[in-house]
Amino acid sequence: MLVLCACLVFEWSAALKVTKEELEKREVALNIEMEEGDLPPYYDKAYRHLVQRINVPGFRKGKAPKAIVQRMVGDEAMLEEAMEFLIPEAVDKAVNEQGIEQGGVPRVEVVQREIPIVLKATVPLLPKATLNAYREIRLLATPVEITDEEVDHVLEDMRLAQAPWGPVERPVVFGDRVTIDAHGEVEKKQVTDQKGVEFYCAEGSPIPVKGFAEALVGLSPGETKEFTIQVPDDFGDPSLAGKECAFRVTAHEIKAKLLPEMDDEFAKGIEAGYETLDALKDKIRADLLKRKEEDAHVKYEGSVVDELVSRTTLEVSDMLVEHEALHILQEEEDTLKRQRVSVDQYLSLVGRSQEQHREDAQKEALERITRVYALNSVAELEGVRATDEEVDGEINRLVANAGSQEKRMRRDLNKPDSRDTLANIIARRKAIERLVSIAKGEA
Repeated sequence: MLVLCACLVFEWSAALKVTKEELEKREVALNIEMEEGDLPPYYDKAYRHLVQRINVPGFRKGKAPKAIVQRMVGDEAMLEEAMEFLIPEAVDKAVNEQGIEQGGVPRVEVVQREIPIVLKATVPLLPKATLNAYREIRLLATPVEITDEEVDHVLEDMRLAQAPWGPVERPVVFGDRVTIDAHGEVEKKQVTDQKGVEFYCAEGSPIPVKGFAEALVGLSPGETKEFTIQVPDDFGDPSLAGKECAFRVTAHEIKAKLLPEMDDEFAKGIEAGYETLDALKDKIRADLLKRKEEDAHVKYEGSVVDELVSRTTLEVSDMLVEHEALHILQEEEDTLKRQRVSVDQYLSLVGRSQEQHREDAQKEALERITRVYALNSVAELEGVRATDEEVDGEINRLVANAGSQEKRMRRDLNKPDSRDTLANIIARRKAIERLVSIAKGEA
C-alpha cells in the first residue's frame, strides 16, 4: 500500500507543473504535466535527429526543412521521437528542482500522450541506514601460529623444486617420469601406438584416460603390462566414450627427482642464499607468519563488517535492489561466458533453478547495498573522509600499469563524479579500520 503525503506543486512555466507524492520504501512519485508551449524545444531536437536519418527527395541529407520532415514522418512519429528527449529531460529537471536525493534510475510511465502530456516518474531515493550500537561491537581476534610441520612442508617443496631429474633402477611410483611404448585398442581397433614417449606419472591424471597412471605404478624397466580401462562417458572423442580400451605398455627408462640432503649446503643453494638451514627455516617461518596474519586480518575485517550489517536496519527501494541484482547476474553471466559455460549449464551443475538463482542474486544485492550504506554511515558518524591527496594516490595506483591507456584513464578518473566515487571507497576503507579498532577495544 502506498502512503501519500500532502501534495506539493511546483511551476516551471505557465503550463508546466509537478506533483510530488511520498511513497513507502524510500521512493517518491513525480506527476509531471507538460502543455503545448513546453514542447517546441523537444520537437526541434526530434527534427535534428530525424533529418539525419531519412532521405527526403530534392534535399541533401540533413538539409530538409522541419515542416517537410514532419509531414513525411507524420505527427505521431514526430511526437514519439520528441518523447525520447522530453521524458529524461523533464524527469531530470523535476528531480533537480525539488532537491531529491536520487538513488537510482527512475521508472517512468507515460500516463497521457494528449496535451497536456502527463508523466509519472517513480524515483528511488538514496537508501537510509540506521545503526544499532555499532560502538559496542567487540570481537576476539584468532591468534596466528606457525607449526614446524608447515615449515617442513615448504622446505620439502623447495627441495623438490631444486632437485634435478635422474634415472633410477626401481619400479615406477607416482611422481616419476617414465619412457614408455604404449599401444591401445578399442573394440580391436587401434586408437594409439606410440614409441619412446615420456609420461609423467601423476596420481589421478586424466591423461590419456583416468586410471592409466595408476596402472603404471609398480612397472619395472623393460617390463610389459597389459590392462583394460573404461573410457569415461564425457571423453572428448564421442566414438570412444564409454567403451573399454585395452592397453599394452612397455616401460623403459624411469626418472625421478634426485633430492638433495636437507642441510646447510642446501640452504646456501637457495636463490636468496642462506648461511645455515636454521636461517632458511627462520625466513620461511617469518614469511608464513606474515601471510597468515594478513589473511587473518582480512577475515577479521569481514567478521566485523558482518557484525555491523547485522546491527543495521536499511530502508531501501526495491528498484535499487532489483537493479543491483540484475548487475550481479550480468557479472556472473559474463564470467561464465569467458569460461565457455552457459548459465543453464552452471545452474544444472550447482542444482539451482532459475527462480532460486534470481532469489540468490536479490539476497546478495540487498547484502551489498546494506554493507555499503552501513559503512557510509560509520564514516559519517566517525568523521572519517578521504583527502584530495589520498584520492590522487588512489588514481596513481590505478593507472600504474595502464601503459598507453594511462593518460585517458587519468583524465577519466579525475572527473568530479569519479573522484567522488573514489573518495567514498577510501572513506569506507577508513570506516572499516575504525570499526576494527572499536571491535578490538582500541578506539
